[in-house]
Amino acid sequence: MSDSGWRSQTSSHSARSRTDREEGLTSSDVTDAVRGFGDPNVIRVTDPSQLADLSREWLDLAARVPGTSYFQTPDWVLSWWETVGRKPFTELVTWRNSSGSLDGLMFLSRMRQRLHPRLGPAWPLWTATGSGGGMADHVGWPIVAERRDEAVRYLIRHTRGSTLFLQDLDPDTGVPLVPPGARRVIRNPCPRVALAPDESLSPDLRRARSHLRRYEKKADGAGISFRWVRNAEMDDRFLDRLFELHTLRMGEKGISSTFPSTRDLQRRLIARGTAGRGPIAFAAEKDRRIVGVLYFLRWGDTIAFYQSGWQPELAKLSLGRLLFNGAIREATADGLRTLDLLRGNEEYKYRLGGVDRWDESWIIPGGGTGQLLKMFLPVYRFATRKVWTRPTPDVA
Repeated sequence: MSDSGWRSQTSSHSARSRTDREEGLTSSDVTDAVRGFGDPNVIRVTDPSQLADLSREWLDLAARVPGTSYFQTPDWVLSWWETVGRKPFTELVTWRNSSGSLDGLMFLSRMRQRLHPRLGPAWPLWTATGSGGGMADHVGWPIVAERRDEAVRYLIRHTRGSTLFLQDLDPDTGVPLVPPGARRVIRNPCPRVALAPDESLSPDLRRARSHLRRYEKKADGAGISFRWVRNAEMDDRFLDRLFELHTLRMGEKGISSTFPSTRDLQRRLIARGTAGRGPIAFAAEKDRRIVGVLYFLRWGDTIAFYQSGWQPELAKLSLGRLLFNGAIREATADGLRTLDLLRGNEEYKYRLGGVDRWDESWIIPGGGTGQLLKMFLPVYRFATRKVWTRPTPDVA
């Protein structure tokens, strides 16, 4: 669709679009006959319970578009909006084909946000809903390839005159939608492990896993067993224990963590999840009590490692390595293909066989604060810059 065609069609339906945004209607409330075939429909989020039908279509679309992540699903986006996002002004933009099927969905929030959690001030800006503050990686939108040019044009027009800050964009489903003229401010490595049977692994990785067998025997002798904790088992008692073990682990390392403050977010992710989507954990148990846990988010054939915790006194058993080794083995047996270790170049990720995949953050300063923000960008880059070099894997 040309820009001139876009302008004329948008203008002819502007009154109806404003009404839709004000009332927070679902996509089914506005027919293609009213919108005009191919026009985007804009829905202001006010009550996620009214978006049940659209959420099902959204999930189907995300499963159909290659390279999407859990952070692009309604489970994550709407749960974030309800909790840690504090219900910012948010719009869902949808594109449909001639048969009425969803071809693309973009979620955008207008809010005040820092460029870095520890670096003020908070700037007025547009951003992808659910991103920022270290919450999400692989940010992007489920949009079929044929609709991407239209989506970029919409993003340019809709955010013109304001700052647009797109954090931690996925290289396949986020970066290709960055408008021309944007500035890249940082790249983050997000190592991934290709899950494969032991016989298909490199000699180094086979030796590393073989090295753990003596620790497996020690754990077994100490009465420790390992198993998946499925979504249906995750109640408040599980969350209490997860946060407790996480706090113990971070305390041992001398690191503060905001993860325990996300209880409401985790509750909603669990409530929206299913056996094949959303939170899943791999736990070590002793006397029927969890003593160590890895907390993942599952989407398709990928599990993304999100958080962890274990009793510090069990470190002598290499419990962290045993948990990862067990999760990788069981996930491979279950037919999963990728372990996503998310952002960061911690050494253990490469011991597990991680290979870097890079997320990127981009910005277009605009509006009344745009010139000031341009001056602030070098400070932001300096504060967030890290030398992302791949460490030598320690397989001992």
